[in-house]
Amino acid sequence: MATQKKMTKTEATKEPYLKGKNSIYLWSFISINLAILLSVIVGGKLAGSSIEEFWHRVSAKDGIIAASIPLLAIVLSGVLSDTAKARLVFWRWKDPLPGCRVFTELLGTDPRIDVPALKQKLGELPTEPQAQNTLWYRLYKQQRTEVRIWEAHKIYLLTRDMATIAALFVVLFPIALTAATVAWKTAAIYISVLITQYLLTSSAARNYGVRFVLNVLSEESLAV
Repeated sequence: MATQKKMTKTEATKEPYLKGKNSIYLWSFISINLAILLSVIVGGKLAGSSIEEFWHRVSAKDGIIAASIPLLAIVLSGVLSDTAKARLVFWRWKDPLPGCRVFTELLGTDPRIDVPALKQKLGELPTEPQAQNTLWYRLYKQQRTEVRIWEAHKIYLLTRDMATIAALFVVLFPIALTAATVAWKTAAIYISVLITQYLLTSSAARNYGVRFVLNVLSEESLAV
């Protein structure tokens, strides 16, 4: 009983801290993108000096844009559901979460996992996607206070939200360019940058998501 209370207290102190750290990074991500957008709209080009100028305007503590960025981050992060975010990251429409294929596709890819020990502990492993995710999630709930687990979870959630916001920017920012009548060559280059940003962040989130899922199995296979 005492152990359970200690774990609950640990979770209560860690989770808000992780969310706060992710928020800071998301604010910076949005601020940089807004600075580049304003540079393109006002200056008509992607120039380092112009981007730096607008960065100072966007990040100014007494500026209205800086004050609205935390609210913007909350809205953009909540526009899409968790399932939709997973689809944008893993590029799968049905059963996009890696937990849905963790035992059939991912288990043998991580040399840290003692597969025989895991099978002996869990018995016959499920093959149906939802059953796989259900079992994995049960294991995660047992291992979630391990440092390696919650750190991997934190970075996955951060990159997942960055990828989601990057995807929204691919849709929303070109509309702003059209309204501002930016030259088509500049617009084409900038949209290419936005697409590249989404591809990079989604790839990072995909890798971190798989690592997070496998970290749980690694800890479970080694747990006594």
